[in-house]
Amino acid sequence: MVVKVPGEGLLLINDATVNVSLQKEVVKTALVGRAGTIKEYITDGDYQLSISVGIVAVDDDGRICDQYPERAVAQLREIMERPEALEVSSAFLDLFGISHIVVTGFSAKQMTHSNRQVIEITALSDTEYVIESTDY
Repeated sequence: MVVKVPGEGLLLINDATVNVSLQKEVVKTALVGRAGTIKEYITDGDYQLSISVGIVAVDDDGRICDQYPERAVAQLREIMERPEALEVSSAFLDLFGISHIVVTGFSAKQMTHSNRQVIEITALSDTEYVIESTDY
């Protein structure tokens, strides 16, 4: 997965697995004397994403080393706290037409037994839009 960080460049995440789900917006109306409900499709909702990222410590030459990935965790945390949509790219996300996400939360459980840290990210798909006014 590649994340385009505004003003900073690209962040390559080698170890990321994504779960994608979609809840459609449907209004259900019950009618007296009728079994079941009338369903009215309104729109597709946003895709909900659960992303599990594994961060491994590397040295200055890019080789995996035996220490906690403190710098990489801090960098990812800073990116996840940004109050803006992030541009993302991966073969899997491309299948769903997802190119932008908004992070809604993230969590990390302390891992002290290795040089790897897992961070769970929740996000929503986002689409770029322009609001134009015809009132001048």
